[in-house]
Amino acid sequence: MRRESLSDGARCALVALLTLASAGCIEWKQTTAAPEESVRRFISLVQTLDGSRTANLVARAAPTPGSGAVVTAVLPNQVLRGGTVQTTLTSTSPFSRAVFSVPGNTDHWELQLASPITSVTVLMVIAVEMPKTLFTLQIAGGGASNTGPYQSSDLGVIFVGTGEIQTNVMWDTPADVDLHLIDPSGKEIYYASRNSPTGGQLDLDSNAGCGTDGPRAENIFWGDGIVVPRGEYILRVDYWSSCGASSTNYTVTINLRGLPPKIFTGTLTGTGSGAGAGAGKTIAVFTY
Repeated sequence: MRRESLSDGARCALVALLTLASAGCIEWKQTTAAPEESVRRFISLVQTLDGSRTANLVARAAPTPGSGAVVTAVLPNQVLRGGTVQTTLTSTSPFSRAVFSVPGNTDHWELQLASPITSVTVLMVIAVEMPKTLFTLQIAGGGASNTGPYQSSDLGVIFVGTGEIQTNVMWDTPADVDLHLIDPSGKEIYYASRNSPTGGQLDLDSNAGCGTDGPRAENIFWGDGIVVPRGEYILRVDYWSSCGASSTNYTVTINLRGLPPKIFTGTLTGTGSGAGAGAGKTIAVFTY
């Protein structure tokens, strides 16, 4: 049988295809990312504050605005990749459904509520797979058969470190809130000791000493390519100073690769501890 020889161009193309296929096999640890046109690349989860209701992903473009309730929400200018935003949707008219979308996407989130209400507090997890440093979030309210006008908000994204483990805290006042994480080696990562010999690091320390810098967030992570220590982790949040705030609401997010995010919320009161190592209230103890 006569065999046809490949041209140089075809041979190069074949080598490139084989190389890409091999590279794809190596990425076995990565979670399956949603395509960029999916809202999941921007917001990975929406739920009510009490966790009783979780939004459903609807595989079609967001509904056209019409005669539904006019819903408003106060959102931060900056959000954290892999962090959680807490906000309250309010309206003068009752609504039983909330829509969350990003323009240009082929799907959207819909949060069905138990009964018509005029106010609900929700948690939105900013996706780890976030493709942009700035995106527009649209929120609307409605009923079973109508949707009100969309509130559009441009949100800047802070690209903090992510990896096998990512923990972070976000809060809503100028207070100085500190994130502490003790890894299985016993090393405590926090503002005065940002790096662990095991590879963990604090890469965002916000509002240090009441110096308002914008993000109102802190982040500790083990990046890609690092052998993450196995064992027990202790995560704490410390109210270093209220910086004049009467109280501060916080949200803590734990992202373990391949698992759904875990969210913890609470309110901090008092004037603050001004403390360092060992300070803070324990938010979660988890095993990796």
